[in-house]
Amino acid sequence: MGKNPGTEPIQEKGTYVKIRYSLSTAEGEYIKGDPREGLAILEFFTGYNQLLPALEKRLVGSREGEKMQPRFSSEEAFGPYLPEEVKVKGYDEFPEGRQLEEGKWAVARDDRTGAAYGYFVKKKEAERILLDFNHPLAGKELVYDLEILEVRPATEDEQALLRPCEGPQEEP
Repeated sequence: MGKNPGTEPIQEKGTYVKIRYSLSTAEGEYIKGDPREGLAILEFFTGYNQLLPALEKRLVGSREGEKMQPRFSSEEAFGPYLPEEVKVKGYDEFPEGRQLEEGKWAVARDDRTGAAYGYFVKKKEAERILLDFNHPLAGKELVYDLEILEVRPATEDEQALLRPCEGPQEEP
């Protein structure tokens, strides 16, 4: 279990948490924190949508010094890979597609909400382009290998700055 665990458990909201981790697919492909290159560090506050909800839920009640290797199905992580999220667009309706590079990610912004979203350019053809709007980790089971380095209540100053991640509010 490593060093002696701290006494403060991670709460559902308002706890500062610092972890050292690696993240890989169930097949062993490292996404973040490859142990051969150095583990990643993540700092966050619980209850503010700052990380994968399933991971945050799994950490609640844990203490400083604990180590764990939680696994998450694709449904718990970024959802299943959906073939219907691969769209074919003609350059007549999507002229900016001509400038995109096959095999690369691009970012678009919703004019109405201001939200940004990414898509992958699967294939370019003479008159059309295939775009994949699935998350890059959709359909993958994820495995964390982590150690909780620090756990403490958020300070008053930190709590004053914290706001849940939310999109713009629509007027009634």
